[in-house]
Amino acid sequence: MDKKTDGWFTLQWHITHPCNLRCTHCYQDDYSAFESRDSLSEILDQYGSLLNALNMHGYLNITGGEPLTHPDLFWLLSEARSRGMTAAVLTNGTLIGKREAARLKACGVDYVQVSLDGTEKVHDAIRGKGSFARAVEGIRLLCRNNIFVTVSFTAQRSNLNELPKLARFCRDIGVNKLWYDRVVIPSLEDKEQLSLSAVDFARLSKRAARLNSKGMVSCARALQFLPCREKHIYKCMAGKRLLTVLADGTVMACRRLPVVAGNVRESDLLSIYTESPEILSVRNAAVPSECTKCEYAQLCAGGAKCIAFARTGRYELPDPDCPILTKKQDQIIL
Repeated sequence: MDKKTDGWFTLQWHITHPCNLRCTHCYQDDYSAFESRDSLSEILDQYGSLLNALNMHGYLNITGGEPLTHPDLFWLLSEARSRGMTAAVLTNGTLIGKREAARLKACGVDYVQVSLDGTEKVHDAIRGKGSFARAVEGIRLLCRNNIFVTVSFTAQRSNLNELPKLARFCRDIGVNKLWYDRVVIPSLEDKEQLSLSAVDFARLSKRAARLNSKGMVSCARALQFLPCREKHIYKCMAGKRLLTVLADGTVMACRRLPVVAGNVRESDLLSIYTESPEILSVRNAAVPSECTKCEYAQLCAGGAKCIAFARTGRYELPDPDCPILTKKQDQIIL
């Protein structure tokens, strides 16, 4: 940062909804919305005004849909950098060729996150035949261009046992960081029963904690509870230091928490952040009463609001997978 600020403010920006894949756990229900360059510039201006008002440094997570389908992605990365913002690209990796990797490097992207949901057979069952090989080739090209590469693993029942194998694979091909998080699907919509149970999550967390201790994964968000409590307590920043903007202008506190707070076509981002009842409610949500006696209450603040909302319809309740509350940690067989 060039000047002293009050920290980072992240904007997860879905610049386009079209995608070349149809993953089994995708939470997107629209594949048509698309931001023009003029709209991108306008929203970037709004984001800059928000950062100035809060005296914070901007961190853009640019995604979609698939962001590499957008013709103005590289322009946006360069423009964000010229304004002093830091930017990352979150992608499925399948559209990264030599030209794209070189352009990402030239734009000064801070890192690129590629989704891998297991080794080849399991990943392809989730994201489509051939998608693993194309994503891995994209990762190799990013590494050759000395771009920091993060792999994101979305944990669900079909890939529950894949994390250790994927961790070794990522280490071997030069990935800089591997992290995982739980699939978020509202209970009534989870017809395929992809969501982890509390026991599944606790088992996976302990497994990941071992990998974490060996430096093979980084699981701050997914291990916000007992398994990594000394170093990895995570606090949800939705509505506080995080907002999401979709390609149709919709604003949410977090993409995984589907509470609509406004639209940048109708009101500017700063006004939505400071005045939206929905954002204020998420931001000011108290630590759940069930958690107040926990020694990590103020650090964790109840866990992942998006998981609580998906399972119960109420984000102010504690994370239903917390092994401290559910007492599931004693039932785990590793």
